[in-house]
Amino acid sequence: MQIHAVVPVKALARAKSRLAEQLSPAERHDLVLEMLGRVLATLLACRGAALAEVWVISADPEVLFLAESAGAHTMFDHAGDLNGALEQARSALKGEDAAAMLVIPADVPLITPGDVAALARTLAAGADVAMATDRHGDGTNALGLRLPSDLPFRFGERSAGLHLAEADARDMLAQVYWSPTLALDVDDPESLARYVSRDSGASGLLSALGQKVGDRPECRP
Repeated sequence: MQIHAVVPVKALARAKSRLAEQLSPAERHDLVLEMLGRVLATLLACRGAALAEVWVISADPEVLFLAESAGAHTMFDHAGDLNGALEQARSALKGEDAAAMLVIPADVPLITPGDVAALARTLAAGADVAMATDRHGDGTNALGLRLPSDLPFRFGERSAGLHLAEADARDMLAQVYWSPTLALDVDDPESLARYVSRDSGASGLLSALGQKVGDRPECRP
């Protein structure tokens, strides 16, 4: 099954605003690129097996350069918002013989090849929608769609429930995959501290940033 992974990435100047009180713009810039590199490394390791291709869509030239240097395909984001960018990517994949698309955010650095394979198997087994939620069960940390699909993208607040409701309204078979590694998206001080505490292979940059925010009592895992 030809499954194409799509990683949407905001412009670096706007990324991780929920960490703005703890991290400088330069630190947030470096954090986003570090996590994107880890996500891409995992996805690209699955190319030729669970995945046919890996794409990054962004309006940020630095993000696109990093993605191309890593070996991913790129699209320039003309939409300017996450859901619009994914609609653009879905339209573009019509010309790529893709049987399914797998949306993976850039801020799930603990994702494993096993996670990717499990989502791919779910789609190959006949599910119209394969989804992984965040650790609270509210957000969408991965979304796989068999193509063609008219399921609207509803990324944002409480997107997991919205995606499932949209699938139900269209009589689509949706299956939810749970993984502790994929459930941790790094978008606030608590999740950054949790990530660093769980990843023994975290880089010096991530360890330093995690320690910087992890000293706050509410951020301790």
